[in-house]
Amino acid sequence: MKRRALLLLLAGSACRGAPARELLLGRALVSIAGGPGGTDEAQASWSLSELLRLADEAQRELLRTPQRSSAAVLSELMFERWGFMREVTDSNLDFVFLPSVLGRRRGSCVGLGTLFLALAEALGTPAWGVIMPGHFYVRVRERGQARNVELLRTGEVMPDAWYGQRFPVPGGAAPEYARPLSPAEVQGVVEYNLGNERRRQLRLTEARAAFTRAVQGFPQLSEAHASLGAVEQLLGNLEAAAVNYRRARDVNPHLPGVDQNLALLTAELSLGRR
Repeated sequence: MKRRALLLLLAGSACRGAPARELLLGRALVSIAGGPGGTDEAQASWSLSELLRLADEAQRELLRTPQRSSAAVLSELMFERWGFMREVTDSNLDFVFLPSVLGRRRGSCVGLGTLFLALAEALGTPAWGVIMPGHFYVRVRERGQARNVELLRTGEVMPDAWYGQRFPVPGGAAPEYARPLSPAEVQGVVEYNLGNERRRQLRLTEARAAFTRAVQGFPQLSEAHASLGAVEQLLGNLEAAAVNYRRARDVNPHLPGVDQNLALLTAELSLGRR
């Protein structure tokens, strides 16, 4: 959907007397879903309208129960009143992209997490995405305290130690994990998921484009650098593959498989130069 059309939609919402709400992340997530063969303009418009509707409903509930935390209210609404459910086995992008998560009322950790973040932004609630190896969750700050919100457990508050045990980081630590992400980094995570799905579908040119956008938005996402290297290798761009493998290793020296891939590729390049 064109950006001008999105701005007109938001302006129209304001004219109806609705409170002005920030939807920068929501618009960006809808835009990612609107790539080739993705969300059409009508679905994009509906998605933003639905976000505003849910945010307005959440705001009314918060005003009715001011003693409760915003995160608890939003989690309860998502899973009890609005009927959202988790998806933990199917990697289909329908469970990642915001428009289809809104429409199907079902999402992966990334799909539910980014929905929560978009709604939190609309409500003015401080919230950030956080990743661990193979997982995405949300962290909020309320009343001077940081809390982790686990959307695959209907918004249950989980301690940092739980994530460390369940999703261990090779080498103990890496710069992309266990910290609040910027909106651009969150978008990078979604692009990374898009790249993985396009690679599984052997749509390698689209996968390369998605992984490229992922590393541009989230330069510390070592998995995206490594995946971009793998796609470049499959496309026969061996020098570019080597560059991206090295970038992945520089960001996270403990990322599994990168050293082996780079060693094999270096040997292949050496043979080609003889």
